[in-house]
Amino acid sequence: MATRAVEAVAADPDEARALAVAALAATRRAKDPDATSVAHRALGLAARVGDDAHTAARHLRAALRVAERHERMTLAAEARMSLALVLDDLGRPAAAVREIDVALRSLRGLRRGRAVMQRALILRRLGHDEEAMAGYRSALRVFRREGDRLWEARALNNRAILHGYHGSHRLAAADLGAAAAIYADLDLPTAAAQVHHNLGFVAAQAGDVPLALARYEQARAVLTREAGVPADALLDLAELLRSARLLPEAQQAAQDAVDTCRRGRLDTARGEAALLLARVALARGNAEEARDAARSARRAFTAQRRHLPAARARAVELGAVIAAGRAHRGTLRAVQEVAAELTTAGWLLPGCESWLDAAQLALALGSLGDRATAAACLDRAAVVARRGPAVLRARWWHLRAVAHLADGDVPAAARCADAGLREFEAHRASLGATELRVRSGGTVADLAAFRLRLAVEHEPAEQILQWSQRCRAAALWLPPARPSGDPVIARDLARLRSVHADLAAAPIGAAHTGRLLQRQRDLEEQVRRRSWQAHGTEEATAAGPPLDVLAAALGDLAFVDLLAVDACLHALVLVGGRVTHRPLGPAQPVLDELHALRFAQRRLVARRGHRGAATLAADHAAADLDRMLLAPLDDLIGDRDLVLAPTGQLQALSWSLLPRCRGRAVRVTPSAATWWRAQRTPRPDGPSVFVGAADPPQALREVTGIAAGTPGATLLAGARALVGDVLHALDGASLGHIACHGQFRTDNALFSALLLADGPLTMYDLSALNRPPGTLVLSGCDTGLSAVHPGEELLGLTSTLLQLGTRTVVASTGPVDDEATRTLMTDFHKRLGTGCTEAAALSAALLATDGDARYSSAGFVCYGAG
Repeated sequence: MATRAVEAVAADPDEARALAVAALAATRRAKDPDATSVAHRALGLAARVGDDAHTAARHLRAALRVAERHERMTLAAEARMSLALVLDDLGRPAAAVREIDVALRSLRGLRRGRAVMQRALILRRLGHDEEAMAGYRSALRVFRREGDRLWEARALNNRAILHGYHGSHRLAAADLGAAAAIYADLDLPTAAAQVHHNLGFVAAQAGDVPLALARYEQARAVLTREAGVPADALLDLAELLRSARLLPEAQQAAQDAVDTCRRGRLDTARGEAALLLARVALARGNAEEARDAARSARRAFTAQRRHLPAARARAVELGAVIAAGRAHRGTLRAVQEVAAELTTAGWLLPGCESWLDAAQLALALGSLGDRATAAACLDRAAVVARRGPAVLRARWWHLRAVAHLADGDVPAAARCADAGLREFEAHRASLGATELRVRSGGTVADLAAFRLRLAVEHEPAEQILQWSQRCRAAALWLPPARPSGDPVIARDLARLRSVHADLAAAPIGAAHTGRLLQRQRDLEEQVRRRSWQAHGTEEATAAGPPLDVLAAALGDLAFVDLLAVDACLHALVLVGGRVTHRPLGPAQPVLDELHALRFAQRRLVARRGHRGAATLAADHAAADLDRMLLAPLDDLIGDRDLVLAPTGQLQALSWSLLPRCRGRAVRVTPSAATWWRAQRTPRPDGPSVFVGAADPPQALREVTGIAAGTPGATLLAGARALVGDVLHALDGASLGHIACHGQFRTDNALFSALLLADGPLTMYDLSALNRPPGTLVLSGCDTGLSAVHPGEELLGLTSTLLQLGTRTVVASTGPVDDEATRTLMTDFHKRLGTGCTEAAALSAALLATDGDARYSSAGFVCYGAG
């Protein structure tokens, strides 16, 4: 029974534990020391699978004591062999090596091969990679000769991890494929799931984020059901999320790993988790926190005599010093030493990152000698950087560009920056999820800003416009992600609406409200995580149309690109085929007036405070914004209608309040490329669709009245405004109009929603449309807001609808007054019916709005083709 318990650990730790407990009870009666030792060993191994190192060590020491007391040397050696791994988990690698070396003296044949494999695993964690690889090869020869397929699979799995750390992805995948086949033959689903997780690790090392996430998630489902997710799996996930700029999620996964390690006293993995938390803090810009956490991890690793992990921690610690602006030439020497140590040991990716840190610091120090040091560091990083993950390649090109610029070679700097952006564009195109595409821009935001700055300072206006198109809202240029085509996501979205309905019906303070809110959060997280697994469908494409094509599409319109470079605003104006560049001045005064305007608007719409003072404040801020943004362009734009591509921070501006915009048709777009694609997208020829939720009360009156004057229109009002029916009606519609409450989500803009009869209609739902409506009017509060991410990437209802293929979106950037909105929308549709474009109809309707209502109505903006 005790022997069966040991054999059952790999397949079913709970069964193994039950068998071992029963065996111990039986051995006490029979006084069988062999069975007692083996049963304790089984309990120790089962506890280790459950990440409980303290309990595992207690049982394995008991197994060792019993075996030695009765001079069962082989059993004692096997107990030592298992105890060695647990000692390593507990942060005592030197003791682990001593135990397994003692065990090897008493073992022969197959048992010795198993101990050699275990020793190799400990050596790999210590950083003795060459010796570990030799141990794996030696053990595999024994397992194959003896026909021990279970241990052969274990050795292949462990060797694959080592291959992965060294960048040998093909060899790692081959080992894991062989291990998976063996585990499948042996019917060991938990072990197979661990291999599947490791295939995700290899995909992550190769930079394939969607594939890695999919494999991690598939493995997680099995591991959670069978034995719980081990700490090292949580750490792998956290590292991948960090690389994808999903930083809050990465921090949570790393913290979960810390908690798992603390419960099981897994001091070795706990140090790795602390180091990962330091890396996440550094990515989030918390340099002091990162330095302290990395220093703590380094000291723990040093105490455990784990010198390579200590070197990795030292690298992060130095990176935090650089980020905090406290580095000097001594720091540079220290970074180079760490980079050399990591590279020599075969830890190529961490070593490359440190070489790049050293190059960046040397360039910042700035002397001729420092520039030579930077060049040498970039050369050391080149081999790995050119075949490593895309983000690493882009950073290498960026630093080369900075080095060339420091030497005064502007053309070479531009070529290197271009190459870095191309590398990253190909990577971004491989991501299918809109959220991942948008957030990934943060990894190259500095490179994009560098390239744009280079264009502004050294290139003609036409080139500046080209790079503005390419560097801003680039994620929107890619083919749209359609996550709700996934039946799992569609099912979870339906469940999410059901939870929303339950929440709406729940009395305030009801005991189950908390459970419903938790269920809502869980479902949203499931939708997000599932959507991340989608792959991109196309290779990276050019960022926009040639200048002559864009100019022809504009016709008599004036295109104005407002961009921010180094805290200064610049305008690029394209009129009649000619681009003019005009600096506008510091950005901060503009942002201050924007905040003042939005604050005054909200006071006026909410009818709070002194209305006269709020009106004066709004008018003053609007006049100042007009003076700073548009007055310097009077001679260029004249009285032409406008296409505006504002920098992300100006996306929420109510343009119609600016004196030079009143009565002028204005279209707002994330970039010139997005507008050009929108205006050349064919308009669907389906009927117009009007949707009105029961709340707010004006919504029903609004859509009923407008639909009555629209021949052939489809009306879904009140209880008929169901998400499924609305989506079906909007598919292929020439025009859609939805009047309801809007909800902008700052935590995840893709869950920003339109609240219909049966719950929220989110961007995940809208992505199911095969043919989005040509024009979509969103008559509700905050429906036009977008979250602005690094790299000028936008995430919100309007930006995502434009990416999905809607030509024009009319939406509000703030709160709205119900009655004023009904009046505005009725007038807007009447003007549309006379043949006006959306931008012209909205402009005329806004011009006709007087009094206090204009501050509410001015929030409505025409986005896209217009």
